[in-house]
Amino acid sequence: MALLRKLAGDKSERDDDEIASIIENINNILNTKRDYGFFLQDFGLSDYHHLSSCNDITAIIINEVTENIARFEPRIKLINIEALNENTFFRQSFCIDCVVRDNARPLKLFLDPILGCYEDNI
Repeated sequence: MALLRKLAGDKSERDDDEIASIIENINNILNTKRDYGFFLQDFGLSDYHHLSSCNDITAIIINEVTENIARFEPRIKLINIEALNENTFFRQSFCIDCVVRDNARPLKLFLDPILGCYEDNI
């Protein structure tokens, strides 16, 4: 069936492959320790253990995720990053709303830095 879709010029499979590639790239970026795991400067997220305020950590994570997506994932346009209020101590989760530039498809990712989980919700 996949061969017939390719021969017919079905774009949905290519779109799904592109979304999977975008998510994989974001996983690579955001699972890399900044200035340690990759040769590009400012690639990845910093270590936040030295910060004591949850609000400081949240602001820095949002800022670094925004910078990394803008610099290292040009296929998407970031719309919003929102911290999800959870009652779990020492845990921050985020919702990342963006749009795939080629086809204007909305993409919603959930980021949980502790679990290293980045997934597409759409």
